[in-house]
Amino acid sequence: MFSPNSTRLVYWANIEFSYEAGSKYHGEFEGGFVYCFVQAVDARDALDQFDLEFKSRNLGIRFIEFINLYAEVPWQSIEDQGHYDGIATRASNSEEVMFDSFEIYERR
Repeated sequence: MFSPNSTRLVYWANIEFSYEAGSKYHGEFEGGFVYCFVQAVDARDALDQFDLEFKSRNLGIRFIEFINLYAEVPWQSIEDQGHYDGIATRASNSEEVMFDSFEIYERR
């Protein structure tokens, strides 16, 4: 997906995270995963932006399933397509990291 800035495109990632000391849910929940979207010049730039955003929220990155360019990603339903295309569009018009819903798992 293209952005108004011709040198930056929208990248997205599926990131597993943990709640670090100082986060709102530290000690209550173990962590979770979330889809993230951001304008970036390349995947490394996207990773750097995700890392900064997670640190600012006191979240640790445990595992990154992927970081890809968000372009013509086919979803299983029209509703999902509209939902994720909408987040990608918001990211294309912003300098901020955009998140889907955080999926959280409880402490063991």
